[in-house]
Amino acid sequence: MSIQSTVLNFFLKKFVKNTKPSPDEYSYQDMRDLMNDSFEMGEKNFIEKLIIKSTFANKRSSIKSTETILDGIRTLKITRDDSQKEKCILYFHGGGYIAGSPETHLNLLKEIYNNSKITIYAIDYSLSPESKFPLALNEAVRSYTALRDLGYQANNIIIGGDSAGGNLSLVCTLKLQENNQELPSKLFLLSPWTDLTASGKSIESNSISDPYLSYDDFQLTKKSMKKVAETWYATGHNTTDKFISPLFAEYNNFPETLIQVSDIEVLLSDSVDLEKKMTSSNNNVVLSIYKNVPHVWQIFGFLPETKEAVKEIGNFINN
Repeated sequence: MSIQSTVLNFFLKKFVKNTKPSPDEYSYQDMRDLMNDSFEMGEKNFIEKLIIKSTFANKRSSIKSTETILDGIRTLKITRDDSQKEKCILYFHGGGYIAGSPETHLNLLKEIYNNSKITIYAIDYSLSPESKFPLALNEAVRSYTALRDLGYQANNIIIGGDSAGGNLSLVCTLKLQENNQELPSKLFLLSPWTDLTASGKSIESNSISDPYLSYDDFQLTKKSMKKVAETWYATGHNTTDKFISPLFAEYNNFPETLIQVSDIEVLLSDSVDLEKKMTSSNNNVVLSIYKNVPHVWQIFGFLPETKEAVKEIGNFINN
């Protein structure tokens, strides 16, 4: 537990969590305003602006990011001349399926590249509520197939994602398996959202400790999470569907998987329960639980725990 994470948690609680509207008033635009790289922040206070800029401002780097298209899907390609040419990472950003973009995660993606030397393709999948389930899933599968068409072998493709992007990583792989397609070699999941029914035990146990994803009242946290899943993302669908809540899937002969999660976040049980489910079917899974860091802390580049986590991702990918 670092001093930096303690300070960050304090400011996230004070200026993000404690100023968040109630679930009834909270809109998907509020999430988009928080997760943006345009810095059109309106009436946000100085601390909020500082957190957003320090997280999402594109830092200067020798690593190149260029726009490309994978089967009609806008994609950022992150690479450099020292890349392992035969390998690639397919990355799905987080944001509750309603916010975020490859650009909001660009600093993280560059650090993952620095620690892996593998070209990354981050797709700009369709967001809800304008586009609902299963469009993002279909786009994820199409992007994987497009990489195969570019000449990448399945055993040289790694899929990764954070939060909702971790969910998308799992359901994409499950759909590939259902379609009898060759699976990627590995998955890495950062605080993955695996249970969209909001039934995880840590929603109650960690609602107070989570510095920004929750409300102190765990019933409000559940209400908020169900609103995202049932009203905006998977309208009209049963959220226990394995392609919506991959926690309820059966995992057989699944790729080697790394899961990173924080001990204080409300999605802790989403990772712990997933690891138990996968391990019970003899899959190769590594669960790393970090201390006192916020949900998807890997995007906060100034944290020592971020450097540790990204290094672990690089070692996992290249092991």
